[in-house]
Formats: sequence, structure tokens, C-alpha cells
Amino acid sequence: MAKKLALDELPKRLTVDGKKVEDIIMVYGFVAKGTEENNITFYLDPALKTSVVVKDEDIIHHVKVTKSHNPIGGTIIWVKNAASYLQGKTAQTQPHLQSQQNAEQFFQGDIYQQFANTVQGNTVPKPQGAHVPVCGCGKCGQ
Repeated sequence: MAKKLALDELPKRLTVDGKKVEDIIMVYGFVAKGTEENNITFYLDPALKTSVVVKDEDIIHHVKVTKSHNPIGGTIIWVKNAASYLQGKTAQTQPHLQSQQNAEQFFQGDIYQQFANTVQGNTVPKPQGAHVPVCGCGKCGQ
């Protein structure tokens, strides 16, 4: 008989009344003081060039990244109302408008879309003919 697995904390944190929140994204970055008391500035890169202002109420869960996992640390946040951030509908002050547009472009890229599909359980098609097989056996596809 197989041992029963312990339940993970993440599914509990990402559900509301036992139902999965649909409009959600997971983002890695760095937390800084927000433009107002009820938000944070979330930098999407270690050079602190791209940021987005995230409302506190939209952060469902967060996890600090330990230095043993990444030497520069950081934070992973799960944000609800993702469409409002992706489409630029969040209320922000003028200086952060460019950062909002940068974040929108970041979340619309092919790499992010592949990541989002993987997280959501969708299959990501492999590129056809992009690489020549390495071993030549014809079975492994490498």
C-alpha cells in the first residue's frame, strides 16, 4: 500500500471557497515600497529596470526565495485579477505608466506564454525542424 502524500500548502492558498481562482499569474521579482500605502512596486528584473505596481488586495500568496535557491533572493507572488495588469487597467500614478507598459510587454512574450501554459497544464508544442537530431537514432527526437 502506498503512503498517503501530505497535502501541499499552495493549493490551499490559491483557492477561494475551495475553487481555483482563474485569473491568476505567478511572477518572480523583487518587492519595493509602493506608490501608496495599499500597494507595492514589484521589480521584474534584478537591474530594477522594469516594474509594475501591484495592489495589496490582488496578492493571493507570496513566497520569499531563499539565497540557497537564488543568490540574489527575491519573491514569488501570485496575483489575482491578472487581466487588469496585463491590459493596463490598474490605477497608477503617471511615473509608473511606462513600467506598466513594460510589464505588459513582458507578460505577452513567447517565453512567458510557454511558462504560463506549463503552469496551467496546457501542452506546449515543440518547434518542428528547429534542431537537427543529435544521436541520429530517430527514436529519441534529440
